[in-house]
Amino acid sequence: MTLSWTMENNHGVAESPFSGHVQVQLGQVERWSFVMGVKPMNRRDAQIAQGFFLRLEGPVNVFRMFDPSASKPLGHGQGLPVLRVAAAAGARTVETEGWKPGTALMPGDWVQIGNQLSKVRETAYAGADGRATLDVWPKIMHALPVQTRIMARPARGLFRMLSDAPAWDLDAGKLLRPYEFKLSGVQVVLRGDEAPVPIGWS
Repeated sequence: MTLSWTMENNHGVAESPFSGHVQVQLGQVERWSFVMGVKPMNRRDAQIAQGFFLRLEGPVNVFRMFDPSASKPLGHGQGLPVLRVAAAAGARTVETEGWKPGTALMPGDWVQIGNQLSKVRETAYAGADGRATLDVWPKIMHALPVQTRIMARPARGLFRMLSDAPAWDLDAGKLLRPYEFKLSGVQVVLRGDEAPVPIGWS
């Protein structure tokens, strides 16, 4: 019912009060966080959701998350795309192939690169050879090999709950759909040697 995304980073800007000179420090962390209000549910569906939250054990385990308001790109985003060139940690652009020729991704379209969820910053077109260069935010969090799979329909990322426990409310005045959930999470920043197993919500 409600969803808000936040672009988190640890960049810093300092301005001298004497000269007005500005210094910019680029941090290494870029990630998404979200706050979501899930639509009211009946008791059966709500208990399935509660089981999912209990399996997460707060911030301990991870889950896959996509943006339900933008599960498909505005561009076509079709094909079986993969990384054409290995992507280094910190890379802002990635070289891809396997798109349907003529495919376009629009600024703001989500893409999943491996387990990372990013947005495209500039329009990207796939040529007749199915190749396209993507400019993304967040930048690549850890090195990814050639042939890493890319998803756009829908794109998902790995997230964990924030320290606050998921909460649910019961409204006795809404007899058919009495339960409403509020939850918040933050994107997982992986090291190259990590392979977390996400918990699913069936």
